[in-house]
Amino acid sequence: MMMSRKVLVVDDSPTFQSYVSSLLEDAGFEPVVFGSLAETKAYLETKPSFVSAVLDFCLPDAPKGEVIDLVLEAGHRVIVLTGNGDKELREELLGKGIVDYILKDSAVSLAFLVPLLNRLVQNIDKTALVVDDSPAITQFLKDLLERQYITVHTASNGIEALEVMDNVWNVNLVITDNDMPLMNGVELTQHLRMNNDRDELAIIGLSASDNPDLIPQFLKAGANDFLNKPFNQEELYCRIHSQLNMQDASEQLYFLANRDHLTGLWNRRYFFNFTDENPAPHKSIAMIDIDNFKNINDTYGHDGGDHVLKYLGRTLNMAFSSALPARFGGEEFVVLCTENSDVFQAELEAFRQEIERTVIEYNDQIIKYTVSIGLASGNQSLGLLLKEADDKLYEAKAQGRNLLRS
Repeated sequence: MMMSRKVLVVDDSPTFQSYVSSLLEDAGFEPVVFGSLAETKAYLETKPSFVSAVLDFCLPDAPKGEVIDLVLEAGHRVIVLTGNGDKELREELLGKGIVDYILKDSAVSLAFLVPLLNRLVQNIDKTALVVDDSPAITQFLKDLLERQYITVHTASNGIEALEVMDNVWNVNLVITDNDMPLMNGVELTQHLRMNNDRDELAIIGLSASDNPDLIPQFLKAGANDFLNKPFNQEELYCRIHSQLNMQDASEQLYFLANRDHLTGLWNRRYFFNFTDENPAPHKSIAMIDIDNFKNINDTYGHDGGDHVLKYLGRTLNMAFSSALPARFGGEEFVVLCTENSDVFQAELEAFRQEIERTVIEYNDQIIKYTVSIGLASGNQSLGLLLKEADDKLYEAKAQGRNLLRS
């Protein structure tokens, strides 16, 4: 889901406005800047959409934080900038329902702003499950998470939680109490960890117990982290952000390891891992090779050749979205299909003809190209089918290129 990159910034200092705007723009955000409560009120009347407001606590026409209440009442997220680190003020601000506050005392403190906004944007695709037998605590945690744009499901015990997990496929985070009827938090953690790796599902345990053995019990059961009740809201957010950031980093590493950087297709490594883990009794393999690719590189340069590879990758993804297209290397691609082989052959021929008709514009030049395809189907091993498809590809090349042979 896409989210606006706009950020409302309200501060009466032109120097500070400029500094924060520069930070945001460098990170790809679009700052909308005002210097007063009156200007902010007029802007909110236009019903704008933005990630969050970044508000100075003290303005000339709102010296007691009135702009914070104004923006919160309009239903927006708020991050407060303040030069006052007083505990009572912090508790008052957090009690209002702000996302967080940032001290204006140094560039180091302000450097926290961009990662926080990035986290909010990324949270729109995150889903959490809160498990607690106390309706009040469940609602409190739900409110805190939804304030961070996280979608929240709830359960009152471990059995209910497992039912939710069976029906909601994209849960990224579980926050669970321990003392619950039917199944406690440690037992739930053990069950969840049987089918979910730590880098795919973060589990944070909670408990009001003073039992010192409970923390290692949770962690050894597979929890990523643990918090004692009552907990500090800021600490909860920091721990949640830490877990989700690690999750995102793991996903990025997986992407880098398994996706071809140029075309965005799966790479050779992923292809073989996938087929090892998902064996199919009957399958079809198509080997696809760009004809005379060396001539394209010689004529249009390697950047021109890369342009063709990217275009072909996008076309393969669209044409065979229900199959598994991958780049094997160079100008060679492969598509694995486990459905009807006759239908797949017809789709491959339509794809070949589409490429033949394609005209690519590059640096005020026109590039036309074709592909040759070798197809093999059957119950043989993957290795034998790949060899057969490669032989058919060689046959298509030998017979004049721009052909499909099976």
